[in-house]
Amino acid sequence: MVRGRMVIAAAPARGCIALAAVASAGCHVVVQNEIARPVATERIPHPEGAIARRPTVILAEAGRLRFIEPLECPTEEIVRQELTTELASRPNLATFTVGVIAAAVGGVMLTTGLFSKEPGTSPYTYIGIASAGVGLPFAIGPWVGNGTELRPHAGEPPSVVRRPGPSQPCGDRPLAARSATLETSGLEVQGAIDREGWFSISPYQWIDAFNAASATPSAVTATVEGDGGRRTVTGVLEAAMLAKHAASFLARADFDAKIEPLKLVPGISAGALRASLVNAEQGPALRVALPLRNDGPGDAWALRGQIAAPTTPAIDGRMIYIGHLAKGAAIARELDIPLSRIAAAALRNKALELSVELRDAYGTAPGTPVRFRGTLTDAR
Repeated sequence: MVRGRMVIAAAPARGCIALAAVASAGCHVVVQNEIARPVATERIPHPEGAIARRPTVILAEAGRLRFIEPLECPTEEIVRQELTTELASRPNLATFTVGVIAAAVGGVMLTTGLFSKEPGTSPYTYIGIASAGVGLPFAIGPWVGNGTELRPHAGEPPSVVRRPGPSQPCGDRPLAARSATLETSGLEVQGAIDREGWFSISPYQWIDAFNAASATPSAVTATVEGDGGRRTVTGVLEAAMLAKHAASFLARADFDAKIEPLKLVPGISAGALRASLVNAEQGPALRVALPLRNDGPGDAWALRGQIAAPTTPAIDGRMIYIGHLAKGAAIARELDIPLSRIAAAALRNKALELSVELRDAYGTAPGTPVRFRGTLTDAR
């Protein structure tokens, strides 16, 4: 930043020879500028003026989805400036012009004298030598020794300038909504949203948490309902984030998720798969009950099943987690899949086909899916 006055002065250059007639003229012009140079910049956000941007859904802690509105805050920049004087030495074009003319005239006179009948005695020869000798330093001198010098103002404190800065992200706030219906990878997921924006259904309810490292990125489109009516919110479930948060989800799960070395092969067998409509705490849901037994001789680790119901997006792809199933143990694992009232009404008293594909940590689960075929009714 340049401020103050500009002073132009003539200064003789090193080795510059001046004629007596122009002794007061210099080879350079010195331009003096007062400059304020920034030495430190501090940016201060102002959260009181935060602006909410387009809402989105993100994968956050414990492998849960959260609906948020990203915030952007205005900022103020405080710039501390140091005052200096810049001395810039530039060629004096007037001196250069005089030097060129003098050298040219001297060259002409010298040539005239050398080609005269008596070159050694012609006055043109000596005048030409003298004129060229004086003109060349004036022509060359302005282009030698140019540069810039900065001189700080000793003892003068830095000045402070305040100016508006660029807006910057400054956190987020929960989206005010009650429920959402997600569409992702051909699936339909119904769930509630609490006051902090947390969605009641984890993505690991349709993405295998034990195999999250192999998950592919998927776009999420959510129809959100709240006091302000319906709105559409989008987001992307990145593969790296799914793999990162899977361990946190498994650590907080209501089943034993540990995996130990396989010593003996387990004998997993499934009982009759059941499905019915229920009225859960947050509304209608489909309850799937899967009875399993391990006849040994080894334990089963990371046992889980994934539902396949291609004609019913509201329940297709859901995961049923069992985890560790010791030899000789039996369990009946239930999964409640929340449904919208419209989806529940469409399924009631209708024929339904679904299957569950079993998996475990070492590929010892039965390869034949467990199937359900029947009319879907309300549980009694």
